[in-house]
Amino acid sequence: MKVLVFGTGVEFSHVLGLATAGHEVYYYTDYISPYPSFDDFATGYGFDNIKKVHNFFYYLDKVDKVVTFDVYGGDLFSYLVDKGYNTFGGGLATELELSRKFLKMMLKSSGIPTPRYEIVKGFKNVKPPGVVKLSLFRGSAETFMITNSAEKRNYETKLHKEFGSFLDQMEFVVEEKLDLDDSYVECGIDAVYDYERGGFLFPILCGVEYKKGVYVGKVCDSLSEVPRQLQETILKLDPILKKFKYRGFISTEEFVNTRGTDHYFLDITVRSPYPLGLGYRYAMKNFADVVLNSAKPVFRDRYYVAVPITTEEAKDFFIYVDTPDPEKDARYNYEALMKVRNEFYVPKGEAQEACVCECFSSLDEAKIIKTMEDLVKKVSAISLSDDLPNLPFALREVKKLWR
Repeated sequence: MKVLVFGTGVEFSHVLGLATAGHEVYYYTDYISPYPSFDDFATGYGFDNIKKVHNFFYYLDKVDKVVTFDVYGGDLFSYLVDKGYNTFGGGLATELELSRKFLKMMLKSSGIPTPRYEIVKGFKNVKPPGVVKLSLFRGSAETFMITNSAEKRNYETKLHKEFGSFLDQMEFVVEEKLDLDDSYVECGIDAVYDYERGGFLFPILCGVEYKKGVYVGKVCDSLSEVPRQLQETILKLDPILKKFKYRGFISTEEFVNTRGTDHYFLDITVRSPYPLGLGYRYAMKNFADVVLNSAKPVFRDRYYVAVPITTEEAKDFFIYVDTPDPEKDARYNYEALMKVRNEFYVPKGEAQEACVCECFSSLDEAKIIKTMEDLVKKVSAISLSDDLPNLPFALREVKKLWR
């Protein structure tokens, strides 16, 4: 199949998953600005089975399917669907991730429980303590927590640098800071959704991303295998996603009480989670078929474990990475990667992330930790960091979900 990917530069391993399955892949990364730079175009460059293109619409009518693995360009994909193009990802559902206010409205109308929150205009009107969330402009500020007036004052200085006088016009979603005991687990579902194939395509992953780091997920073959609070989330999200005619990856985050029935929905990504979801091309033996033909996932084994690794130096220059060849070993996955003379480089831009993953038949803690340690140490680059120390804690949290 001929495939055109509309990218933002964080989805390289997904693109490689289509290419290594034998499909003809054209890869466009959005580089448009008054003064384009090579690093915005670079990811995917140098791979023989990926054709980098800078003119998206030129190839639109030359391919069988148009794919996106991110949430930007949702309106473009909605337009393409209306015009009869065969697509995966994007569409109007991306507003669930991009607009915090819209997400809260949809959750409330569907009866999905969330922490108490308020919509606040102007950062000066935000009252600590609270969890502060912005919409759309994640490059300016990610979600953060303020606990007192001193923290608020310092965040205000930081945000003023990003937004200037417009900071007083910015709209924030401010959630209450939940004070929860250790019976609660922060977890979520990671799934594929297709409104024309009945909604959530089981099996799905249900797991823990421990403190925004290492991930441990269990393959659930049916709704009954999912923790009951997350079953409620799935059933109530379904009509929302159907309404928006969504087809693509979906991921959620929420707090679940493992000794009770209450839960609190926190966030959603209308895509796979990055960088931890980049290993789906390994975890799903039929990854390309899932994306291109809406096939039900066939997972390699019962549990999927992913460890993120990061190089901060990629903010400043192209980083040489000594890594197993990701074309030959799908356990090594990068948000962005290029190839020059059979050497691999992470393009300059943001602090770039990758994940090393493996699948297991059981939650054998010693085996999993030793295996992941051996895999991670095969990657080296300047200022490389990983989240291996938190793997034991993630494993224990997952065990709490099914105890």
